[in-house]
Amino acid sequence: MEKVYDVIGVENPIMDFAVSIDRLPRTDSMSVMYDYLWQSGGNASSAIAALARLGARCSMLGVVGNDAFGAFCRDDMIRHGVDVSHLYTQEGDTTFTVCLAEEETKGRSFLGKMGVNGALDDEQVDEAFIAGARYIHTSMIECSAKKKAIEYARKHGVLVSVDGGAYTDEADFVIGNSDILIISEEFYSAVFSDDSYMENCRKLTEQGPQIVIVTLGAKGCAGAKRGGAAFQLPPFEGHKIVDTTGAGDVFHGGFLYAHSQGWELEYCAKFASAVSYINCTSLGGRVGIPNRKMVEQFLKDHTIDYSDIEPRREFYRNVMKFV
Repeated sequence: MEKVYDVIGVENPIMDFAVSIDRLPRTDSMSVMYDYLWQSGGNASSAIAALARLGARCSMLGVVGNDAFGAFCRDDMIRHGVDVSHLYTQEGDTTFTVCLAEEETKGRSFLGKMGVNGALDDEQVDEAFIAGARYIHTSMIECSAKKKAIEYARKHGVLVSVDGGAYTDEADFVIGNSDILIISEEFYSAVFSDDSYMENCRKLTEQGPQIVIVTLGAKGCAGAKRGGAAFQLPPFEGHKIVDTTGAGDVFHGGFLYAHSQGWELEYCAKFASAVSYINCTSLGGRVGIPNRKMVEQFLKDHTIDYSDIEPRREFYRNVMKFV
């Protein structure tokens, strides 16, 4: 079957309000806000946004509410060059998250209000649509429709990529039914009690995935390919980290883009790390997503060209003022 898309994301996009503060306020006290931006978010959704900005042909399968946030999320996908023909609108509110980036601790905190627009229905997962992709990418399974998408993908030889963020009851299903599994340090720590990252990633490949990678934040990343190479990479340094929101999400997008080019495993991870690192020098999970030219320049001379990022930053700061 002709492949219409490189990657289809399977997830409900959410609305993020990214805020840069000095520190979390204590009870009955006040903290200083340095900056704020309105952006769309979500684990798989931001990965797809990164993929599209890098040059991949992408679509999104999911649900948003029929509120202003839902309309913004849909439009934001279009702005990134993502097809939204299978991004459905349902009655209700879109999930909304306040993302707090702390200057004092370099940490991040989240305040979330779950949307009531409902989960993706099995009937909304079109088999031919899924079969027309090279990869699908989803976050940890939370509804039967995601499993249906994975079922169709495996039936038609579509590679399944999963963002293993939090370790959940669906972990065994994810491990056994993914081709590319990129897990967080939290997920890793729920399975393993030591830091033999390469060896343990190789162990996970024996349970199903072709590739397993663990992202380690300030410690870099590590991974392995079934029956093949393993690697451990240090983090990039030299630029100010503003916000790590979305760091793992866009790492996934960068890795899938690199993998789709047929590059070697370690270089794919290095490319993905660069995508994530560049994004972390801006507030929020999407404003700093680079294009391929920016990533290649960074890997060559460690410089970041912000000429494409600055207009997006101004747009995201002002877009909701008059809504």
